[in-house]
Amino acid sequence: MNFLPSYLKGSPFERNPIDLPTRWNTSDSNHGLQVIGDKGLRVLYTGTGQNNDDAASIRTNHLIPAEVGLYYFEVNIIDAGESGYIGVGFGVHSAFLWKLPGWEPNTFGYHGDDGKKFRSSYIKGNNYGPPFTTGDTIGCGINFFNKTAFYTKNGICLGEAFDEITLDYYPMIGLCTRNECIEANFGDTPFLFDIEEYAKAIFKNAAKRSAKI
Repeated sequence: MNFLPSYLKGSPFERNPIDLPTRWNTSDSNHGLQVIGDKGLRVLYTGTGQNNDDAASIRTNHLIPAEVGLYYFEVNIIDAGESGYIGVGFGVHSAFLWKLPGWEPNTFGYHGDDGKKFRSSYIKGNNYGPPFTTGDTIGCGINFFNKTAFYTKNGICLGEAFDEITLDYYPMIGLCTRNECIEANFGDTPFLFDIEEYAKAIFKNAAKRSAKI
């Protein structure tokens, strides 16, 4: 039985499920990170943390299939470490893992130190949401129907962050300074954000559009 988060139950995807991300992939990770625990959900930064060049990212064990229609995961900030240079986002499999999500081509990230969003650019970020730190929960969602992505902070939706989401992506996180530590939730436990109500509206609107075609 394929893993299926509760917000996808009853969706068209349930009738023909494809593997979804369930854990971080230790074989698809920068050497500056350590995956802790049997579930593969917690990640600790173990690099030198001397500057931005010491950033380290990791991808999940499976990509996000566009057939899912809507995808969402959350990241709990266990420890923001020395500087809180934490990036939460997604990206293509070909992206290098020595930068935070959003700094490499075809990667996207919301960063904790300044609250900016980054898309394929190490140089320029854009104001998006509030900074985040120890104890915060950051959610990341992709709506494949309209090709947009959004974030949440502590259960509150921050609005659209990116558009023209058109490729195959993996959930990603990146850490950069000593003691930074996160733990992901890919749907094994309830999310802080009410993604189920959000999903109902998304799938209802998608069904209406399909009926008109």
